[in-house]
Amino acid sequence: MRYLILIHRYLGTAVGIVMVGWCLSGVVMMYVRYPELSHAGRLRHLQPLDWQGCCAAGTKSVADDASVEAFQIESLAGRPVLHLQFADRHVQLRDLFNGQAISRVSIPQATALARGATAQPARLLGLIDYDEWTVSGDFNQARPLYLFALDDASGTRVYVSIRTGRMVQVTTSRQRFWNWLGAVPHWLYFAQLRRNVAWWNQVVIWTSLAGCFLTLSGLYIGIRQFLRRPAGRWSAYRGLLYWHHLPGLVFGLFALTWVASGLISINPWGFLDSQASHSALDALLGPPTSGAQVNEELRRLSGTVLPRGIVAIESARLWGQPYLLATDNNGIRQRLDAGGSAQPLRDADWRRIAKTLGAATASAPQLIVTGDSYYYSRPGVPQSFPVRRLILNDRDRTRYYLDPVTGTPLGVIDSDARWYRWLHRGLHTLDFSAAVRSRPLWDAVMLVLLAGVTLLCGTGTWLGWRRYIRIRRR
Repeated sequence: MRYLILIHRYLGTAVGIVMVGWCLSGVVMMYVRYPELSHAGRLRHLQPLDWQGCCAAGTKSVADDASVEAFQIESLAGRPVLHLQFADRHVQLRDLFNGQAISRVSIPQATALARGATAQPARLLGLIDYDEWTVSGDFNQARPLYLFALDDASGTRVYVSIRTGRMVQVTTSRQRFWNWLGAVPHWLYFAQLRRNVAWWNQVVIWTSLAGCFLTLSGLYIGIRQFLRRPAGRWSAYRGLLYWHHLPGLVFGLFALTWVASGLISINPWGFLDSQASHSALDALLGPPTSGAQVNEELRRLSGTVLPRGIVAIESARLWGQPYLLATDNNGIRQRLDAGGSAQPLRDADWRRIAKTLGAATASAPQLIVTGDSYYYSRPGVPQSFPVRRLILNDRDRTRYYLDPVTGTPLGVIDSDARWYRWLHRGLHTLDFSAAVRSRPLWDAVMLVLLAGVTLLCGTGTWLGWRRYIRIRRR
């Protein structure tokens, strides 16, 4: 027992301060999320496509034998450009007016994109590989990045890829300030550390494991000492030890579940990797589009009069057949056939989708307009509605959430994903039901619990440091 107390004391001295940081930064994260530019948010910044005179020269933009995973047509400095993502993951950008490849987006083109639909001047700050807000591997295909500052009251900064000609990140001064006190210390998301993904993973895993051992040992010691307390007293301790012991009995379990669920958030060693069938998804989408098919779609589109306000045309293949998705500047989407005519999904299509994904019956997936336990909006993270939900009768009761316009999956929930949802999001943010996560009830509960765990970790850290200083003085 003596050795366990010593280990708990000195481990608490080192790890306790990290756990205090996790609690305080968690309060910030309740109100300010890490900046992230969604696909829909990016499209809102685009100028409408100028389709007049386009795109006869661009109808032979792709080699006929190429294998194209996805393509999009968007506006870059007033000119329609074609974004190509090939099956081998490399990307290419082409000007549809002349069919020429764009190997490097120019500063004037990037400046026009950074300004977007606003009238704010965009000032180039430099060309960067990464910084604190673009350190994730999700940006790797886009690097290097132009960094612009907009002359607005929010202190907006915009990141534009030199390779893809796309806006990839937007931050404000408020987000940058509060995230240095929120997500960055909470996730240990310091750029130099996070840049090395393998090393960052190990640091998070072993720090979290140390926190789990610290809280488990503290709970054991605390309960044991509580059972041995003198009659008529809550604790055998006095002074600061008293204020560490009692909060440990009350809030220690929450400290343990928060550290453990934080560890689960990065899915260490892949123990909750989703086992959802990729073959079903591949069958739904079908093989990649050939270059010849892309050229034919471009040829047919070149003679089409697009509706006003269209900001993007994207590929949306189904069963290997080429379809398109047009989005206007109000975010309204429309599914088109290869010739540009409206082609919404019919009931027969939905029944075929369900059958392709493994449904035992040929019923259409259910249309839902509000969330359920696995697909729902939460503070700071809105989800799009309506969606189509398909629940299979397989061993895992797999759920598919399908885009109502294109039929493509927005989310897949199997048994591993279900465990991840409850063990991470449920335990880490008390996100067990809509009633619990409703505000201001959720804020009140979380703030009380965070205050208690902060008191527990703060007193433990100070006791350890005080003991260490005394030993050094001796």
